[in-house]
Amino acid sequence: MHERVADTCGWVALAGEYRHHPPLEGAQSTDWAIIGGGFTGLAAARRLAELRPNDRIVVLEGKRLGQGASGRNSGFVVANESPGHAALASADGRAAYAALHALDVAGVAALKSLVQTHGIACQWQDAPSIHAAANPRNFAKLRAHAAAFDEMGIDAELLDSDALQTRLGTGYYRLGVQSRGGALVQPAMLAKGLAESLPEQVELFENTPVTDIAPDGTITHAGGSLKAAKVIVAVNAFLPRLGLYRARVFPLALTASLTRPLTEGEIAAAPWGILSPQALGATLRLTGDRRLMIRNTAEYRPAGIDAATLASRRRIHLSALQKRFPWLDDGAIEYTWSGNIAISRNSRPAFAAVSDRIFVAGGYNASGVARGSIMGRLIADLANGEPSDLLDHALSLTPPTDMPPPPLLGFGIKARIAWERIAARGEA
Repeated sequence: MHERVADTCGWVALAGEYRHHPPLEGAQSTDWAIIGGGFTGLAAARRLAELRPNDRIVVLEGKRLGQGASGRNSGFVVANESPGHAALASADGRAAYAALHALDVAGVAALKSLVQTHGIACQWQDAPSIHAAANPRNFAKLRAHAAAFDEMGIDAELLDSDALQTRLGTGYYRLGVQSRGGALVQPAMLAKGLAESLPEQVELFENTPVTDIAPDGTITHAGGSLKAAKVIVAVNAFLPRLGLYRARVFPLALTASLTRPLTEGEIAAAPWGILSPQALGATLRLTGDRRLMIRNTAEYRPAGIDAATLASRRRIHLSALQKRFPWLDDGAIEYTWSGNIAISRNSRPAFAAVSDRIFVAGGYNASGVARGSIMGRLIADLANGEPSDLLDHALSLTPPTDMPPPPLLGFGIKARIAWERIAARGEA
């Protein structure tokens, strides 16, 4: 008999009561419609309220605001992404990484300012990102990572096994690269606070899934229709469901677990976050409320993850945690959940004016907190003709490249994941 695990996001469960917003009903019209109530959509709505104080601005969320991917991620507000994907040996690769880095740094700064201005309680902690490895096969990658950061003037340093053990409270990791400029947050609390601090001008509607967007800006949704002068689409991994970026971005299903609160006697370290230099390696955190969070599975499951699969992934999480912290008991995990990130073949986001009415931002390749937030602001700027150096950075990026159509797409993704899973042995 299979153990059944409820898909309950620990971040959301611990974020407190959420304000309820009604679904949109009937046939209506608006100046601006934003589809998606995550970090990108919320940032776009906030920016539009600044630029268009007399316009009607409507946000449509298919489920609950801030409880989708934005509330289910690992809570890394990343300023310095691992440069391995960026082909730094080429001038074009360096330029692309520099553009993404500038966007991420701006995203961190923008979020920190909002957290401070509105007093958003989200366990925000200025904290370095640590890319760390246990398997010696990944040490050369980390050293190249540190050298690339040094050449680009990014504040980073190598950490040996002793330094990592002192910092983390586990001797599992043997080499790391620590880079500053980012933060760690409770992501559901951050998303909730960003939604609750929006200007009153912004109208929020939940449980209003969109099924179609016509070229004239008419949106068909579960409760009727909405005719918009301009539309911003911010649904990240689910762009293809609305006919956008088909065979260019796809959803990758991840699972994560969060333990019970730990005592200081169990682990005395201050909060920290670990990222892996190897795709499908473990993402691991010690949170501000002394819980361990782990995410170390990824799979192509467009239909979602069922309870039996989630229970299996929970066992994988527990095994990985106990490798790092052998004293953890078998009942240490309190929450396990699934979520989706958007992946593109060339690790580039979707950011464009599809027409003079429809604008798209999404596809952040697992860097959606800082990058999704700044891209939401910038897509509003693009739709309003507001130039800036940051907007130039976003527009300079090569768009997501084509992938094979289904069913070849699914076969290719599953084969790549299988290969990455083998390569990640010792890091997962």
